[in-house]
Amino acid sequence: MAHILRLSQSAKGATYRYVALNRDNRLVKGSIKATSEAIAGHLLTQNGLKPVSLEVVPSRFALEQALPSLFGVKREEIPAFSRQLATLLESGITITEALELIHHQVGSRAFKKVLVTIIEDLRSGVSFSTALARHPMVFDEIYCKTVAMAEQTGRLEVILKQMADYHEKQREARKKVSGALTYPAILIGMGVVVAAVLLTTALPSLVGMFEQMNVDLPLPTKVLMGMNSIVHNHGKYIGLALAVLVVPVAVAARRPEGRAYLDRMLLRAPVIGAPIHSSEIARFSRTTSVLLSAGLPLQEIMEMIPMSVSNQAIRRSLARVEEDLVRGEGLSRPMSRDDLFPPLLVQMTMVGEESNTLDSSLAVAADFYEADASDKINAMVKVIAPAATIVVALLVGFMAMAVIMPMYSITGAFD
Repeated sequence: MAHILRLSQSAKGATYRYVALNRDNRLVKGSIKATSEAIAGHLLTQNGLKPVSLEVVPSRFALEQALPSLFGVKREEIPAFSRQLATLLESGITITEALELIHHQVGSRAFKKVLVTIIEDLRSGVSFSTALARHPMVFDEIYCKTVAMAEQTGRLEVILKQMADYHEKQREARKKVSGALTYPAILIGMGVVVAAVLLTTALPSLVGMFEQMNVDLPLPTKVLMGMNSIVHNHGKYIGLALAVLVVPVAVAARRPEGRAYLDRMLLRAPVIGAPIHSSEIARFSRTTSVLLSAGLPLQEIMEMIPMSVSNQAIRRSLARVEEDLVRGEGLSRPMSRDDLFPPLLVQMTMVGEESNTLDSSLAVAADFYEADASDKINAMVKVIAPAATIVVALLVGFMAMAVIMPMYSITGAFD
């Protein structure tokens, strides 16, 4: 039997679907509105029900859930939040008071809602790390596990500052990559737009005039007209051929094996492969170093660490390293058997293991590979940007010649 609990006060927040045991020890199902999962469970208990399961019911028209990248919590808000919270805790303020102060300063509506829920969870007796873990789209597993360890060791302020530094470095690395690719992407996009406009508007209107005047067309115009004719007459077959080529690749990219193979090929690609490889190695080194300094055991870190890298090939290699680590082989030995881990990283990991300073050794490795990735990204830009400029200039120039040169032929025919 389904129930909808009516609260005496106006309850704002999410709707939770529950399964619970009533006083007769029978299962009942229903829904309840509450501002957090902890509050929902507390309200069920007050109504004589023992919760078995609780799950949030997504809103049909919630833009924040449908478009989290536009209306959700932004990545850059997490480092600022971590640093502000650490500063307030160092001044002697309780964590609940600190979160309330931050809540009043935050401009993002989405982040305000998250903070309200966390504050209410803390007041209901939930630990800070558990309250964070209930928002996986905002605070990832690495962040929550690190905070949980900091709560046990009493180093929450220190760890929060480390996490702020860690997230800021990750954001800077992403900005460098995206910034490096923005200019070539704009150039190529403009070239495609210009080509499309000339092919679809300028050229078709001139083709009939050229044919009626029986003008001897130059070679660029003939080539362009031939291409336009092929696209116009056989567009369906061209689209089908492209689909035959693209669809298998897209399907393979959705499968773990196919995605890992494509990501491995990406790491070996000229120009773009090297900076991607260095960035991923730097991310692995930095994340492992931060988690080790927070006090997490290496085995637990290696269970989480594959999720910190985006390249599936490196992620699978890290999973194999974790399996060998469990068998007692350490970290550097299984890494040395995989060519995706650079020799320098393996050597520094070995030194860290032998001297019991693995966190500092990996921090040095992270600094090196972050600088190396930055240098390689700059080198990539120096190659891609001029190449994109030349390709677009040749494309637009060729199409402009194909349209303009017949004008001179027509002018000559009237002389």
